[in-house]
Parts: sequence; structure tokens; C-alpha cells
Amino acid sequence: MRARVVVGVNSGVVLALGLALLCPLALSLLYGDGSWESFLIPAAVMIPLGAAGLWMIRLRGLGYVLERDVYLSVTLAWVLAALLGGVPYLVEGTFASLLDSTFEGMSGFTTTGATLLPDIEAETPSVLFWRSMTQWLGGIGIVVLFVAVAPAVGAGAARLLGAEVSGLTDTRFTARIADTAKALLIIYATLSAATTLALLLAGMPLYDAVVHSFATVATGGFSPKTASIAFYDSLAVEAVVIVFMTLSGVTFALYYLLYTRRRLDVMLDREVLTYLGLIVGSVLFVWGVLVFEGNYGDSWGLALRDSAFTVTSVITTTGFVTVDFDGWETGAKLVLVLLMFVGGCAGSTAGGIKVIRVIVVFRTVFQDVLRMVHPKAVTTLKVGDRIIPERVRVAVLGLFAAWMIVFAAATFLVTIQKELDLVSSATAVATTLNVVGPGLGLVGASENFEAVNAFGRFVLTGCMLLGRLEIFTALVLLSPSFWRSS
Repeated sequence: MRARVVVGVNSGVVLALGLALLCPLALSLLYGDGSWESFLIPAAVMIPLGAAGLWMIRLRGLGYVLERDVYLSVTLAWVLAALLGGVPYLVEGTFASLLDSTFEGMSGFTTTGATLLPDIEAETPSVLFWRSMTQWLGGIGIVVLFVAVAPAVGAGAARLLGAEVSGLTDTRFTARIADTAKALLIIYATLSAATTLALLLAGMPLYDAVVHSFATVATGGFSPKTASIAFYDSLAVEAVVIVFMTLSGVTFALYYLLYTRRRLDVMLDREVLTYLGLIVGSVLFVWGVLVFEGNYGDSWGLALRDSAFTVTSVITTTGFVTVDFDGWETGAKLVLVLLMFVGGCAGSTAGGIKVIRVIVVFRTVFQDVLRMVHPKAVTTLKVGDRIIPERVRVAVLGLFAAWMIVFAAATFLVTIQKELDLVSSATAVATTLNVVGPGLGLVGASENFEAVNAFGRFVLTGCMLLGRLEIFTALVLLSPSFWRSS
């Protein structure tokens, strides 16, 4: 293991966070909301500390980077981001404990959207701006940003980027890895700008539009309003958010191909089509349940509006709400919980297991059934025109199994808390592990996570980290062999 790589990457993350704090600092001074010290003090420490770390390590010319360097660097980067990102909350007095500020910081950077704040409007505009900005930074990935602005990592950049861009998609779609990271950043910034403009046109104030664009494109769900998107009660606003949540859940590589090839057929990707089909099918199913059970009376249009927004928000793991879906029928809530685990497309900002992996799991089941009927048949596992190698299939099944084991173990640990019922505990784990935000029961759409005790918050913070890094990147650090010298 090369300590220079780990220290160097995390020094870059500290410097990036310190510089990012200058944005809410400037906003605080502009608004005169009195929170400027909450950003100036940590920024004054992080910026020189991060710069000094980079100068001493001198990343340029590191050459080959070991896999263990990547896993440790990326995991520590997210833990460090959560810890440092929560410092402004401590200075401000928003939270009194490091655990609570780290929970909120981890929820932001992992784009989960779970919160401990009972009254969001009670916070100053600059604090809420930073809260949503952590999601915007986390959506593209602190390490990806670092690779984009500091290509001096050299050969290790590809490995760092690969640990950040999840799924089965190719992490390199340009010749140079730094150019790939920059292309991702440009796509991300373009979507953010387009979302802000569309929300402005829909009638949302500038501040609200910018803050909500951060959370929408990052599929994070933090809102400056306690009632979330329901506060605006606007069909136009909801329509804009639905469109950009859906777009943000699509593989970013396809946007790059769409731009370079100028051909719409690149969007006919099997994963994207399945993703869109799941959205449409789930919306219609939930809408049918709501209408059939009479939840909305004769207001079928309102039922369709709420089901469309909620389904899209959940499958993209954004977590915005327009209605308290905890009051819906069991069938509708069950679909939402299942969609939490599915998530969006690989290589997007969405969380969950990812659509492509779910496809591989189901194709594997069908293939094994076929082999039982025709033992001598020679079959290949294909998704669209792509043949899935055996090692990839095994890796997907392994991740799926690990996901279920972590979900079961974490649910058991959280359920130990007597104040939470099983539904609240299970969905609290499901929504944090899949980086969604709201769950059911005491952690439902109209609630927050205050009901969870300190031990439960610690477990859920770990779930957010595992979900963002897709489990194995972080779990490998628990292996004794990882720490043995190679």
C-alpha cells in the first residue's frame, strides 16, 4: 500500500471541500444571514491543509496505483467528506453532536436525502445552500472532480474513476481518463443549468431553483422546504422535476455518445428502455391501485400526478415528495419499496442495485431454468447485443447477495431500537442503503430520522456509505488480507 496515494487523494478532497465552502460563505455575506463564520472557519483550515498535503505529497509522477490504494482512498474520501462537510452544521449550532452532523453530511454527499432536521425553514439560506451543494458535489463524486481538475494522478486516475462510476458501463469513453472525468462534469453541469432554467420558467424563485437543481440532478432530494416539492403545489414544477429526475437516472455515457454521434438510436439501450418501462409500468400500476381502492375518490388526474412523481422520485432514488405515500394501500407501497432496490441506470447519479444488474439477475434465473429443461443446451447470457462474461455475471450475483445480507443485518441492528417498528426499521435501512431518502412509518415521507436513536443513526450512516460505494469497495477494508503487505 502506498500512503502517498491515499494522503494525496484525500488532501485533494480536503482542498476541494475548502474551496466549495467559499460559495455558501459568499451567499451568507450577500444575504446577511449571519452564518458566514460557519463556513469561513472550516474553509480557513481546510484550504491550507489540503494545499499543504498536495504540495508535500507531490502526486505528479506516481505511476502505477495498486487496487488497495484505490479502495482505501475512495472510502476514506467519502468518510472525510461526510465528517468535514458536517462541520458547518456544528459551528452553526444546527446539530450538537458529531454523529448527527456526520449523518447529515453523509446523507448529503451520498445523495441519500435522509435528514434529522424537523424544521428545515428554520435554517439560514446559506446553510441550506451548503446542504444541497453537498449533494451536487456527491452526485458527480468528489474523487471524480479531483481526477478532472488534477490529472497528475496519472495511471491511477482510471482506477479512481472506476471506483466512483458504478455499474457495468465502461468508465473510459475518451482516450485520456482526465478528459473522461471532464466530459462527465460538463454533462453534469449542463443538466444542472438546464434544470435551473426550467424551474425558473415554471415559476420557482432563483434561489429555490438553484438549490433544487442541485438535488434533482444529483438525485439527492434535499429541499429548502420541509414539505419538499409539495410546498409549491405546482404541476409545472412537478413536471420539470419529473423530467430531470428521469434524465439524471440515465447512464451519462449515453449523453456523451448522443452528443458525439448525433444519433438518437444510442438511446435505444436495453438498460435505458427497461428503466423507462419500469417507470411507466409502475406509475400505471400504482395509479390503478389508488383509483381502485378509492384513495383519491373521483380525482383520477391527481392520483396519476402523485403516482407519476412518487414513482419517478423513488426509482431514481431522489427522494423528493409531493404526497405522504405512507397512507397509500399496501400494494402501492410494496412497489415503491421494490423500486428503492432497483434504482436507476449504471453510470448515473442514481443509487440502488441498478437496472442493468437486475436484468442480469433475472436473465441468469431464466437461463438456469432453461438449462434444467435442456441440460445439454449451450447458452450465452446477453443483454441486448452485449454478451455478459461469466466473471461479470458472478460479480453481479455476488453483489446482489451482499446487498441482501447487508440489508438483513442492518435491519436487525436497527430493529433492536424499541421505539421503531419493523416497517420503520426495514425501510429506514432500505432507503439509506439504496440512497433514496424517505421510507415508511416513523421515517416516512412526512417525517424525518429523529426517531432513530444514536446507535441506529450510526448504522444508517454506514448503510449510506456502503450504498454509495456499492458495498464491496468499503467492505474489502474489513478483510485481514487487505492490510497484509503485498
